[in-house]
Parts: sequence; structure tokens; C-alpha cells
Amino acid sequence: MMHTPVYDSRCEGSFLRLPRDLIRARELLISLVWKDLRVRYRYAVMGFLWAIIEPLAFTLILSFVFSFVFGQRIASDAGSAGPPYAVVLLCGLIFWQYFSLSLTSATTSVVTNGNLIKKVRFAREVIPISACCMPLVQLGLGFIMLIIAHLIMGGNLGFTILYVLPLFAIQFILTLGLALFLACFHVHYRDVGNLVNVLLLLFFYGTPVFYPLELVRSAPLPQWIKTLYMANPMTGLLTGYRQILFEQRFPETALILWPLLCAVAAILTGSWLFRRFSTTMADYI
Repeated sequence: MMHTPVYDSRCEGSFLRLPRDLIRARELLISLVWKDLRVRYRYAVMGFLWAIIEPLAFTLILSFVFSFVFGQRIASDAGSAGPPYAVVLLCGLIFWQYFSLSLTSATTSVVTNGNLIKKVRFAREVIPISACCMPLVQLGLGFIMLIIAHLIMGGNLGFTILYVLPLFAIQFILTLGLALFLACFHVHYRDVGNLVNVLLLLFFYGTPVFYPLELVRSAPLPQWIKTLYMANPMTGLLTGYRQILFEQRFPETALILWPLLCAVAAILTGSWLFRRFSTTMADYI
């Protein structure tokens, strides 16, 4: 007797099936990343050079603003007994831009690829994952530019640079977890995309991107404000990158432990929530 396979949406929505489904969809993931890269840079005259020009131009603008317009306070605090302010700024900027660009793209990625979701059955998580993988090219080029600038300005590099890999792994997991969470909610509430843009703008100033963490620690602020500031996991990550590259040491444990816990919580929550609602996403697109 022949058995007719029966489609069961509950089985597809099972959280335990996620690793196996992602492995099966690996070729689609690669195709989506490659498609996004071609769309972004194919018809650009300067191509991938824009991945270097954007953070470099932003660095020059902010360096000018905070070094000359605002009386050099931030620049002097960042550069005292340390690397030049431009390098410190660039270090925070390239990793923040990866975080910001990934979340912005991933939040709307499911709705943007609505036609694909309606026509093909696959692990829907592949779409926000690909949105988080595409900016890795820009981050890689920016990191090379950072290393070159650091060496040109008299800095040194040691074996501690390898610590950047596990630290970025924490940031990637954190970003991916938030991306899955936000992409799921954006399918049901289209205001989420606009909300993410506003929050990223606020967190840009509430994260030590263009100023060092020491400036906040030494500021005469109430302790609860400093505690709230440190609750931002990107605060510890960006400071950790600077300690690795410029101080050539492993980041402070207190700075890394909280982002690690946030990353684990984000990836588990985001994956579970996205998988739970993935089977009905096509109905809302």
C-alpha cells in the first residue's frame, strides 16, 4: 500500500527542526547573500570601494566635529596616552555600522522577500540570516582599513588581535537573535521597521561609538544612569574591541559577560519566536 505524505505545519514549526532545516537551506542562504551583494554593488561605479568610503567619510566628519568644533574634549580624552582619536572612532564605527545595517536590513527582509515566501517552502530563518551576513563584506573591508590606519599612525599589533574573533562571534549571535525577533514582529506590525530606525539613532549616541567608555564612567552622573548605560550590550562589545586592538589585552570580564548573556537570550528567544510564527507569515504578507 502506498502512503501519501501529509504536510503538517506543526512539524515545520518545530523549534527542534531548526538546525536541520538551516543545513538543508544552506545553498539558498548563499544565493540570497550573493544576490544582495550584486544588488547593492553591481551597478555602482566604485563597487566595493563604497564599503570603505562610507565609514572613512563618517570618521573624517566626526573627527573634525569633535576635535575642532566642540573644543577637542572628546578627542583629547580618547587620545590621551592612547591611539589617535580618528582610529578610536573608526574602531567603534565599523562594528556599530555592521550592527545597525544588519538590524535595519533584517527587520524588513521577510516582507521584502514576500514573493519568495509565498511560492517556496524553506526555512524562513534563512532570509534574516542572509541580511546579517551581507554586511560582513563591508565590515571586513572596514576592519582591514582600521588595521592599516592603526599601523600608519604608529600603533602595534600582537597575537591578541585573535581575540576579536570570539568577541565578534558574541556580537554576531546577538545581532542575529535581535534580527529574527524584529523580522518576525515586522511581518505583523509594519511600524517596527520605523521604530528600529529611531532606536538605532538613539542608541548610536547612547553607545561609546565616537567617545570612550571612560568618559561616561568619570562623568558626574547618578549611578542608576551609569547602570542603565552599561545594560546596553554594545557598550561592552565596542569597548572590548578597543582594549584588544589598542591595549593589546583581553577585554575586562565584566564587559563581556553581560553581552554574552544577552546574545544567548536573544538567539534563543528570537529563534523560538520566529520559528513559532514562520508557518503563518505568508498570510500576513
